[in-house]
Amino acid sequence: MDRVLIAGAGVFGVTAAIELRKRGHPVMLVDPGPLPHPLAASTDISKVVRLEYGADEPYTVLAERAIVGWRRWNRDLGLLYHETGLLLLRRTPLAPGTFEQDSFEMVSRRGHRPELVDGAAVRTRFPAWNAEQYRHGTYDPEGGFVESGKAIARLVAEARRLGVELREGVAFARLVDRGAGIISGAGEAIAADRVVLALGAWTPHALPWLAAEFRSTGHPVFHLAPKDLDAFRPERFPVFCAEIQNTGYYGFPAHPESGVVKIARHGKGRPMHPESPQRSVTAEETAQLREFLAGTFPLLQDAPIVHTRICLYCDSPDGHFWIARDPDRPGLVVASGDSGHGFKFAPVLGALIADVVQGRPDPLQSRFAWRPGLRPANWQEATRSPT
Repeated sequence: MDRVLIAGAGVFGVTAAIELRKRGHPVMLVDPGPLPHPLAASTDISKVVRLEYGADEPYTVLAERAIVGWRRWNRDLGLLYHETGLLLLRRTPLAPGTFEQDSFEMVSRRGHRPELVDGAAVRTRFPAWNAEQYRHGTYDPEGGFVESGKAIARLVAEARRLGVELREGVAFARLVDRGAGIISGAGEAIAADRVVLALGAWTPHALPWLAAEFRSTGHPVFHLAPKDLDAFRPERFPVFCAEIQNTGYYGFPAHPESGVVKIARHGKGRPMHPESPQRSVTAEETAQLREFLAGTFPLLQDAPIVHTRICLYCDSPDGHFWIARDPDRPGLVVASGDSGHGFKFAPVLGALIADVVQGRPDPLQSRFAWRPGLRPANWQEATRSPT
């Protein structure tokens, strides 16, 4: 079997390592470390898991498979996935073409049972919300959140258990001979039959021939300490998206360990190198959050912000992942382009990447294929979509 070298131990890299090892490949996984890497997007307390993808059936099908996988990992690896349900609320009525309406119709058509909710239901079931403003939406009992940093730690341990050779402290510097290995940051040459580069937001900076195809962007994340913790427990405050096509805000119930409420903003973001000294939340972003809280969650309007971070995306122009062989470098597979919605698919990402490494066909490969030439005019639309 081909020896596979994977650079990057975030969610793309570690799941690929596990799957390829299960298929019999000798696998080395390298990362600058420590793991979970403190700057990686995967390293956080929570990520959303949801079926809802508007009218996009292929992503909905993939999300169905992923949720089955998260439930299996809960059994095999310990509790990681909290199925709190997903609440999508709007200030204006649902209508065809809105993310909420299209998602409701797609998920219902596929046999799931989301509910329509109105202002009265919001007031009684989800009292932390401003029911005078948010009176239209859906609630899906499937979906919730994953403790993402904990998930990466357990997946790394699982990779080790399966026999993946894991080397922390090894950074990717450049490719060797069109994919016959890599040169590390320390100058070490590491040979392989196949190379998978799963570099996340470092992709456009580390691979100059792809600098025009990806961009790394920063998005603000806030952890708040609610005074009334009971109002933000999962049964009253599930994972939410607040008219996300317009506001960009989404968030989580009180964390099961720390009790903080995490709220983040999915949008165009700020272009940013992953190691930039400006990688911090700005006063303007904080003021925008406070304005949002005042109209949406009055109980959080003055809640202390106990932690902030910038979550880095690796955006592709169309918002789809990029999992493909490089046509000019036969030994190389690039697995990147998370575009801010990759983590939920962790249980199926490894197989998608391994299929490309092995040359196995998959119906989704055309969507995630090598597709150079998408122009920056598409960037804003892709990164503002509710992914």
